[in-house]
Amino acid sequence: MSMLELLSLSQISVRDRSKVGGKALQLARLAQQRLPVPDAVVVPCSSMVRHLKRTGLLEEARSLEALPSTEGARRLQLALTSSSLPRRWSLALRLRVRRLGGRVAVRSSAVDEDGQSRSFAGQHLTVLNVTAAGVEEALLRSWASLYAEEALAYRRGRGPSAGGMAVVIQRMLDPVVSGVMFTVNPMNGSWREMVVEATWGLGEGLVSGQVAPHWYLVRRPRRAPRPVQRVLSRVRLQLIQEDLPEIPLQWVCGECGDVIKEPAPKGRRTLEHRALFRLCRLGLRVEGALGSPQDVEWALDGRGRPVVLQARPITTTGTPRVRKDVLWTRRFIGERWPDPATPLGWSILEPLLNWFIAYPDTQSRFLGGGPAIRLEASRPYMNVTVFRHLAFKLPGAPPPRFMLELIPPEEEADWRKRFAAVPDVAVYASILRETFRERRWRRFRWNPFTNHLRWNDFRARLEADLPELTQTPKQMGEALRLAELQLLYVRDYITIHITSLLFANLFYQVLEAALATWLPRRSRELLEGLAVCPPGNLTLATNEALWELAQVATEEELVNLKEGRFSEDSSFGRALTVFLSQYGHRSAASWEIFSPRWGGSPQMLVPLLRAQLAGSAEQPALRLVRQQKAYADCMAEVRERIDNRALRVAAEILIHYTRRYLLLRENQRFWFDRLLYALQRTLYGMGEAFVEEGWLADSSEIAFLTWEEIRGLVGGTLAPEPVAEWVERRQGQRQKDLLSEPPIFLIGDRGVAHEKTQCRMQGLGISPGRTRGKVRILHSVKDGYRVEKGDVLVARAADPGWTPLFLTAGAVILEMGGLLSHGAVVAREYGIPGVVNLEGVTRQLIDGQEVTVDGTRGLVWVHP
Repeated sequence: MSMLELLSLSQISVRDRSKVGGKALQLARLAQQRLPVPDAVVVPCSSMVRHLKRTGLLEEARSLEALPSTEGARRLQLALTSSSLPRRWSLALRLRVRRLGGRVAVRSSAVDEDGQSRSFAGQHLTVLNVTAAGVEEALLRSWASLYAEEALAYRRGRGPSAGGMAVVIQRMLDPVVSGVMFTVNPMNGSWREMVVEATWGLGEGLVSGQVAPHWYLVRRPRRAPRPVQRVLSRVRLQLIQEDLPEIPLQWVCGECGDVIKEPAPKGRRTLEHRALFRLCRLGLRVEGALGSPQDVEWALDGRGRPVVLQARPITTTGTPRVRKDVLWTRRFIGERWPDPATPLGWSILEPLLNWFIAYPDTQSRFLGGGPAIRLEASRPYMNVTVFRHLAFKLPGAPPPRFMLELIPPEEEADWRKRFAAVPDVAVYASILRETFRERRWRRFRWNPFTNHLRWNDFRARLEADLPELTQTPKQMGEALRLAELQLLYVRDYITIHITSLLFANLFYQVLEAALATWLPRRSRELLEGLAVCPPGNLTLATNEALWELAQVATEEELVNLKEGRFSEDSSFGRALTVFLSQYGHRSAASWEIFSPRWGGSPQMLVPLLRAQLAGSAEQPALRLVRQQKAYADCMAEVRERIDNRALRVAAEILIHYTRRYLLLRENQRFWFDRLLYALQRTLYGMGEAFVEEGWLADSSEIAFLTWEEIRGLVGGTLAPEPVAEWVERRQGQRQKDLLSEPPIFLIGDRGVAHEKTQCRMQGLGISPGRTRGKVRILHSVKDGYRVEKGDVLVARAADPGWTPLFLTAGAVILEMGGLLSHGAVVAREYGIPGVVNLEGVTRQLIDGQEVTVDGTRGLVWVHP
């Protein structure tokens, strides 16, 4: 067989992607522009094809290209790693390794890797610290990684090109520090910021997600012609934020061609400011050389000089493709209905919600048709296809976050990578036409400066009418009329609440952007201290009252309460009676009308009380004192540091309305719970009347009828004979649905797959800070007694009824949530880190497992 072909980086041209793959091409372009890149040679794709042909595997590889299968890929992987190279090839490789210093890094370079649309980051193999004796094995393993299961999944059913893997053999460095650098901010899509992550020694621990690195956020100059950019990069770099956790271990090169772990330096920065800015300037040069923002893997050599190990694009061109399929999500609505909806509860609230949020003409013309909300396995889903059309991205600026929170993570990342994107003007125009044609503004309290006043009027009216709304009717007709009256209040509540949610999001994000512009180096800390509720948060008042109740509870009284008994003569019994009179309307799934409430099922309080006994939970009042002091300090800093009087006044107005609407959305839910509890008791009373008529066996079965069926039975227009069969069938379906956990996103009727468990998991940070603790997975509040001080609470979602557990937990991780969800607001008030939107995390993590939660960046590190 002829000699093995080895190409130096200087021999590769821009037309050679199909020959050397994306990674090798990028390195060659950088080397040819005299950027610091380690010496390397490339084994081209043609060598893999020749090896497949020689070993009789080429036809199998071609069949996998046409029709990929996991089993076939496994067989081909095994055959490749078990094969051997011709002796002349092996000798040539060993000789070249010696010329490169005796130790090399072997990096895969697939043809479709590191492209403009897909990076394949982490899908193929890199082997570090390879000696001449081990280079043949490393090359074969790199070729075999083309057929790895995760790489096939990443290609979404498309097989890899037969022999489509080149391999870079690169001089091995012994770095003091290494890491990754993003020349634009991948967290928010801003092209005015760049992010550097650094760790001691080799970057293996960082890229595999096994260590929490030092993190630096740097303000960079705007894009400009290359000569101007070079000057700007020297004078306009600014460190905005940094996070320097203790790094316990570093990966270093062993003497025997392996990589070993050893203790890392303690109490030191990985990058001093001068080294950081030097590295950032190199990143901007890489971006300029390759023509787009880059994800750069770098290292500092023994003399502190930055070197580029590899670079891949992190941006795509053009506007995101508008998909024709209908997108559904449980985010937002799933926090309010974490469990299956009951037929009666859904039949009451679904028409009301549809009346407020559905745009039938727009949906049928542009959004694939279908309703605005639906059930799947009895779980509510929202049709959020519209946000694919409404989202936009101003040049270099972050896209609107509240829109992106409602689309799948992969689509969200695609939006953040683009420099700019225009919205679908036709959809905007259609919504406006429908709004004006139907005068939809009359359905909402749409003025952000008076919405809170309308809420004050509604709350006063509701409070005054509660005695009438909570009376006990004696006849079915009276109960039906009372329920209809209660539903009028529900509609009036939603009229105000929907726009209150919108205004809370808008003011929060405008304040966040303003602080980032006016006080960039302190913006995150200031937002953390300022964007909190003013005094009067009724959710926090509930949790404080529950904490005080726990202080007078004895073990015997908790055992009795768990069995549904308590004595009103004891101090605990008297305190419990007062507590239930004030807060008994709360539950763990507040928008589900038939969700058990504390007042009707006081035994639900036992796990919450146990979690706060024996001093395991800090007194809430102490946390609130700290939070109010932090607010006062941040407010004083804003007034002192913003010199321009107009900007200072604008900041004060933004802070005022942000805090007002954060408080409003929390307290609105408190009063809505009271209203729905009254409606629940009315409907259960109607159920008792149905039992007396012989239509139901138990009053709770009324939850398995629909509102129209109830009206028909009471009005005499519907025969009662089929009722028992309806109830039995729907109860069976609910039991079946309780055993399933449908996906967070659906495209049509098909679930969107989520990523498998990784050492490093990226979600949405909702409450800043970092903590390490043991995982405590809860599927129900009734398991809350298992939470111990400092545990990381992991759950699907957190309604207000879950938040007393936040007093004990050290951090919180949720599958569903948002920046202004109830869990997020309370986590920030209590100062515990929080990360949300990690689908499947309750199944991926294990009870007792150690994790680190970084609520600032939305990261979770899973420790071995």
